[in-house]
Amino acid sequence: MHSFIIDCLYGYADLAVLGLALGCMWYAWQTLRRPMEAPWFGLGRQLTVQRQLFGDWLSGARQTLAPWLFAVSAAVYQFEIFFVNSLYRDRLPWLFEYGTMALDHLVALCLLVKILFCTRYDGRQLAAAFCVLFVIRWVFMNNHDKWMMMALLFALAAKDVPLRRALKVVLPVGALSVAVVAISSLAGVIDTVQELGTGRYRNSFGYGWYNFFGACLLGLALMYVCLRGAKRLKWFDFALLAALALLCNFGPDSRAATMCLALLIAALLVVRVWPGVLRPLPVRLLLTAAPLLAFAASMGLALGWNPENPLLARLDGLLSTRISLGWEGLTTMPFAIAGQMPGEEMLVDNAYLHYWIVAGPVASALIWLGFALLVWRLLKEGLAAEAVCCLVMLCHATMETHVMWACVNVTIWLLCGVIFWPRRQPGFEKEEEKEKIHSKGVVTI
Repeated sequence: MHSFIIDCLYGYADLAVLGLALGCMWYAWQTLRRPMEAPWFGLGRQLTVQRQLFGDWLSGARQTLAPWLFAVSAAVYQFEIFFVNSLYRDRLPWLFEYGTMALDHLVALCLLVKILFCTRYDGRQLAAAFCVLFVIRWVFMNNHDKWMMMALLFALAAKDVPLRRALKVVLPVGALSVAVVAISSLAGVIDTVQELGTGRYRNSFGYGWYNFFGACLLGLALMYVCLRGAKRLKWFDFALLAALALLCNFGPDSRAATMCLALLIAALLVVRVWPGVLRPLPVRLLLTAAPLLAFAASMGLALGWNPENPLLARLDGLLSTRISLGWEGLTTMPFAIAGQMPGEEMLVDNAYLHYWIVAGPVASALIWLGFALLVWRLLKEGLAAEAVCCLVMLCHATMETHVMWACVNVTIWLLCGVIFWPRRQPGFEKEEEKEKIHSKGVVTI
């Protein structure tokens, strides 16, 4: 019990696996006990019926509660990572020591209740959710990577939730948390990390590391773009994004986040000026393959690392030694098919290599194939802003591991469309825009 109170995610993950397993058995019983005209016909039709697990008791109340559970869990998680996990933990140690435990329980419990009691599944969706959760929980037992486990729980809980409404709550919480931390560091209320080691001034603005602050800025930018939508972006939106990029460059000097903010601005400008650029099938196929190509490139460069090669050495310098660190991780860590704890000296910031080492090939395949299918569905549905944001985070993954942080990479929520494969891919567009797009029956970007 003490370990559950201190570190609750393991216990809640086990409850989620057990709950979905019981849900599968309950659904199978409900399917088989219903009268069928013919076994091969009636069974298939019954498996397409969406049901709330364990009966329809308080069905209306459970459906009403579902979006609130998701919004609360996402907002609390945002506050915990963006505020409580800052250097306020030194100023208010009780908040970090005890508040974090309470917030972890609140987030996990809300997600668990949403997944098990406030979501409707058909037979295929329920089986897919259980299988993915079982694999990731198995890997989680070995590598203890909480970011990956939390990402999956958020993806499962996002089913049938009005995601735009949840994002309207999460973005202000995240923006206010970052603003308070940054201003507090400038005012001397809390400490900050500073250095001039590379000839350029770096300031973490109240966070434990420079790239953490950069990831926060990138995450807020992605949330803002997803709320605004590609078609509604105006000059002041691009000015705001440019200001964030300048702050990221001259404040924490976070190279990965700065380059991805610049990439985000450039991609959105192209989509805004040339709305049909994402429509051709070859373009969609190439962008869909982006995470797989990035994985292949990361693996190829790391395995082919040679410090005597001037081109590789130059590229390694531009990527802040990500290639040589990847080579060191691949050659010093054993191959583990079901994941392993990272070594004490292992520092692999490339997410494609990091998760290959600590999560193994099966979980890695689930992650990157999941993102590839997500990009395909987003492009097919004409959700340009969401697709661009997802691709930017996949680029960021070549230098950092924040792609699996559900508080930074908001497109993780959209993976519910890949796991459950509904007719319509969930997005962050307004309801009137959603109906306009689907009433035409064509892809419009």
